[in-house]
Amino acid sequence: MGLVAVNFSISSISQRHDAEEQLIPAIRNVKFKMLDAVIAKEPLYRGGGQVIPTARRCAYSAFLMATPRLMEPYFVVEVIAPADCVSSVYTVLAKRRGHVTTDSPIPGSPMYSIKAFIPVMDSFGFETDLRTHTQGQAFCMSVFNHWQIVPGDPLDKSIIIRPLELQPTPHLAREFMIKTRRRKGLSEDVSVNKFFDDPMLLELAKQQDVFSYSGF
Repeated sequence: MGLVAVNFSISSISQRHDAEEQLIPAIRNVKFKMLDAVIAKEPLYRGGGQVIPTARRCAYSAFLMATPRLMEPYFVVEVIAPADCVSSVYTVLAKRRGHVTTDSPIPGSPMYSIKAFIPVMDSFGFETDLRTHTQGQAFCMSVFNHWQIVPGDPLDKSIIIRPLELQPTPHLAREFMIKTRRRKGLSEDVSVNKFFDDPMLLELAKQQDVFSYSGF
């Protein structure tokens, strides 16, 4: 019996990592905690062929039902520019979801130092855009700083993403997820239904569990 328990634990751990790798490239602040398990008495039904697919479905469904959110990397950017170009720097940062943290003159010079956070996703072409708006008078330095949650719910199916249209801030997570799945050749629909069998879905419906997405 002890050997069975060890084998089951190893299979579950390896399958949890497999589920993590297939869901998204990396996950943070996520813990898979096994609260209960019923193991068949027959050795035939305790092998990896039965345990691993079940563990995979449990990990997938638990992840999708836990209101997951996307995260994106942020740069910290320092822009050096003349005082009369500060407003242009603010304009460029605002267009790229940048957030200014400090704005102060540099002692002994006519230059200003503007420090801000900017999403890596929106940083491509930032320096060119900055120089264009300041007639080449500003320059910047950037380095990775932190990860931050993308605004919005990636599983909100009420959000419609139209091609070549700028999306409002609450729709960004959904847009990121759909475009990433398209690029990888995956379907846009992400539903927990396929990870539950019919009896389980009926039981959840009877208990009036919290389902916040219309597709469930």
